Amino acid sequence: MRASPLLCDGRVLLDADRLVRAGVADRRASFELAFTGMPPHTGFLVVAGVEATLEALASAGARLDADEVFAARAACGLSDALAERLAGAPLAVDIDAMPDGTIAFPGTPVVSVEGPFVAALLVGAVLVPAVRRGTAAATRAARLHIAADGGVVVDGSSARAPFVEEQLALARAAHVGGAAATTSALAATALGIPFRGEAGIDLGELAPPPSPYEGSWPWYADGMIDLGGREEEALLLEARRVGTTAGGWVASGLAECGEDMPAVRYELVALEESGAWALRQGTSNRGDVIAGRKMVARYYDEAGRAAADVIHLAHERMLPPRALGVVRLAPLSRAMMRGGHALEAAEPPGAGRERSVAARQLLPYGVAHLRAPARYPVQLSPALIAIREPEPPSTLR
Repeated sequence: MRASPLLCDGRVLLDADRLVRAGVADRRASFELAFTGMPPHTGFLVVAGVEATLEALASAGARLDADEVFAARAACGLSDALAERLAGAPLAVDIDAMPDGTIAFPGTPVVSVEGPFVAALLVGAVLVPAVRRGTAAATRAARLHIAADGGVVVDGSSARAPFVEEQLALARAAHVGGAAATTSALAATALGIPFRGEAGIDLGELAPPPSPYEGSWPWYADGMIDLGGREEEALLLEARRVGTTAGGWVASGLAECGEDMPAVRYELVALEESGAWALRQGTSNRGDVIAGRKMVARYYDEAGRAAADVIHLAHERMLPPRALGVVRLAPLSRAMMRGGHALEAAEPPGAGRERSVAARQLLPYGVAHLRAPARYPVQLSPALIAIREPEPPSTLR
């Protein structure tokens, strides 16, 4: 039996059960996903996995299947109250997010989820792994795209993924990051990502004559080179240093986990109390969580280059560009879902790729370096500084 993705994480279901028993399951809650760290020698992250998350939530349907819910109850020892609630309630959440291909930095909220406490909590079980893995793959692809310096990077990783959903999500993330093509026939047909591949089997004297279809394919004088899946960035840079050319650099290690995975958190930042939002510093008062519903703006100088990101409270007036000595600003997030319904059709992977490649060109000098990158400035607004560092109480004289 294949269960809804909302029912996959048993620990989250146990947390949801506690919310029901505490009588706060229906309070409106605001959660945010933010990256808390980047891999070594990484100056930026390429957001990916947002579209995959929206597709996964849409596949869950407006309501969870009752049989799946009660099967999860039996397996995890959940209360009847939670099971009955999940089986009868639609996924009524609002999601604002940075779209795939946005350049992001640690500390900035990438996705905000608001809705009933239980629903917003369950969405995190789908959101966190999708965005973390997608962003890791997209960022690796972006770095290879930089290392190739105009050469073609080919996603050779997604074709090796064992399951359809995983293969499509990985191919999308790789393309968003900068891979120009894929070796996955599934991704080429389902997502419209260009296919590029070569037969790998060498039959020697048994080889057939050239295919009559070769003329219709984008064959190149230089063959494709598989980077092998380990230390691909270093291998590509060394190959270019010694003058090696290729019709495509095949990256087969984009899905590898390890120290190249960015650190992420999904935390409660506000909770409805008596009809109004009350600030919350996570569910355990983590020191790296700043309470409050937030929005992020990117500020650009006269040359059109990104100068800084500023995190504001959602109800706060954004700092005017002149306060930072620049000329314009642009919010980074947009509304993606309201009441559990997607607001627009899924964006094609090519749109995310165009966004990420263009945004990289606007980063300050040095931020996109592959070794010892410069640090991009991320600032807090005055209202958030006041929350983070409240003034000490005055003493009576």
